[in-house]
Amino acid sequence: MALRAGRYRLILQRLACFSAVVLLSVTALGAQQPDSSTSREVVPGVTHRHLVFNRGPWSVNVLEVDLRHAELTVVAARADDRFTGREKVSDIVARSSTDTTRVIAAVNADFFNLATGENENNQVLAGEIWKAQHITAAPADSHRTVHSQFGLTTRQQPVIDRFVLQGVVVPARGGSLPLDAVNAWPDSNAFVLYTSRIGLMSPADSAGRHQTVVPLALVGRRGDTLVYRLIGKPRTYGASLSAGAAIAAGGTGLARFAALGDSGATIRVVLGFVPDRGPLREVVGGWPRLVVHGRSVVDSADASEGTFPRFSVTRHPRTGVGFSRDSTTLYLITVDGRQESSSGMSLVEFADLMLSVGVYEGLNLDGGGSTAMVVEGHLVNRPSDPDGERTVGNALLVVQRKPRP
Repeated sequence: MALRAGRYRLILQRLACFSAVVLLSVTALGAQQPDSSTSREVVPGVTHRHLVFNRGPWSVNVLEVDLRHAELTVVAARADDRFTGREKVSDIVARSSTDTTRVIAAVNADFFNLATGENENNQVLAGEIWKAQHITAAPADSHRTVHSQFGLTTRQQPVIDRFVLQGVVVPARGGSLPLDAVNAWPDSNAFVLYTSRIGLMSPADSAGRHQTVVPLALVGRRGDTLVYRLIGKPRTYGASLSAGAAIAAGGTGLARFAALGDSGATIRVVLGFVPDRGPLREVVGGWPRLVVHGRSVVDSADASEGTFPRFSVTRHPRTGVGFSRDSTTLYLITVDGRQESSSGMSLVEFADLMLSVGVYEGLNLDGGGSTAMVVEGHLVNRPSDPDGERTVGNALLVVQRKPRP
């Protein structure tokens, strides 16, 4: 009897533990159920939902994009189509529709330098690398690491990973030289490529950063390979950057320029990212990754990506991007904050929200006063800045191809 009683107690204890786990799961799920919800189809394949949670309180906007609709795509857009500068998301939307496409909706994207508008992370637009580096240029991150980024492959496949530039320069005479960055300067010993995307001139050399520069002319493009011709001798001063031009630049003590060859020689610049997720059509950065394989990973964000409690634990307005387990549905999400009607979310709360709406892989984008969502030309969230919508560095646009007449 004593043995049976012991087994009976053990069974009861296990049942109690199981019930507690189920109760916690139900409670957590229930906590993410909105008190009110509206939903409308913007166009076939795009649904906009507005959710209100009284317990936050939170005002949430969710845009669901069915990537299986061939006429829909998601693209990255820079402010004013320039490497630097800032522009409102609503203004980016207003000027980005064309004769063949129209912008259905958009959200703000990457973190940026408030003074210049330059984005912190790697940037790829329409398959062209605008910025690439080994370490994210984020002054708030004391770890000096690479942050997570969102991308779309040329096959319309959404991906989230910590992409790192993998670039080499191949002179005509053979061999290869590692490339440290594109349109970025990581340190005084770097070997980098500046393209005309950075502006009309190579960055100023007032601090002696670039001891050597070599002007280049683009003569061809083959997939991930750019073919350049040297159009001048190495010099210790910047050069102009007309369309298609580029500059190879390096710091003190680098003997790499001699290996490039003489004026008139051709070189190949092979650019890619690791991990290799296939050719990337669009890339924007974020910080940090929140959901991996259907599970919140926020608890490890401070250690892995250099976030800190004032950013991750404090409630702020948030913007995020994610996609479903089968990669067919893209989610763009904003949470208003710093207002009486909506307090903003911690990263833990934001990750829970993502999970509750169907996100299987999710990334936090720039938030705070930058948080903005535009649907059919109208701002649908309430930005926290006193002056309203903030100018930002870039945006993610949901674009629909117009039917042919």
